[in-house]
Amino acid sequence: MGNILEWIKSHKIKVGIIVAVVLIIVIVTLGIYFYIDYQNKKYEVEEVSSFRYYPIYERGKMGVIDTNGNVLIDPIYENVKIPNPEKAVFICKEIDKTIVQNDKKEVLFSEFEEVSQIDTKGTVSNIPYEKRVLRYKQNGKYGLIDYDGKVITKPIYETIESLENKESELLVQKDGKYGVINQKGASIIEIEYDSIVADGYYDEEHKYALSGYIVSLKTRKWISLWLHKFRTKKSIRC
Repeated sequence: MGNILEWIKSHKIKVGIIVAVVLIIVIVTLGIYFYIDYQNKKYEVEEVSSFRYYPIYERGKMGVIDTNGNVLIDPIYENVKIPNPEKAVFICKEIDKTIVQNDKKEVLFSEFEEVSQIDTKGTVSNIPYEKRVLRYKQNGKYGLIDYDGKVITKPIYETIESLENKESELLVQKDGKYGVINQKGASIIEIEYDSIVADGYYDEEHKYALSGYIVSLKTRKWISLWLHKFRTKKSIRC
């Protein structure tokens, strides 16, 4: 016992230093984690300042031209979507398949089963699509990629749709429950609710940026129980 006490006394400074170093490592690690989480949840809505690409129609078919009138995609498709007119990403749909091409007619994102635009709902933007992300399908599930094909989220969702009046925020479904993520894939509302809608708050300065959410769960009698509204400023109003 005496030997143990003497060892502790002779090493207490070293032990203190070790404890202090461990605490510093923990604090720094937590700080980095919360900083990364904050940065992921911080984002801006993409604005399109110029149109470089336009759809064309010829004999009931669609293609793409640029601002100089050059035909980039021949009008041979049933439908063509240009989710962001500043980017050379064209979603060309035929009756039985969809392919994505660029301005050189090169096929993009062929490693995925399917890639599609995400239609926005009720926003004030002049482009009715998400302008920074696309939805991809792999093994029957959906994830997000950017316009360069970089994977933002794994294909873990049953559905990915825009949240009405909340551009750049997406309603996702997993295991039958709903949550909200942003265009960086960061979680805004955990996936644990039966329904989620935006509360529609709008003002001239911020438009829908300060709009909150109404989330609900269902009782065993399938009666909707309105719980509370989450504000984007993290305050709660009832």
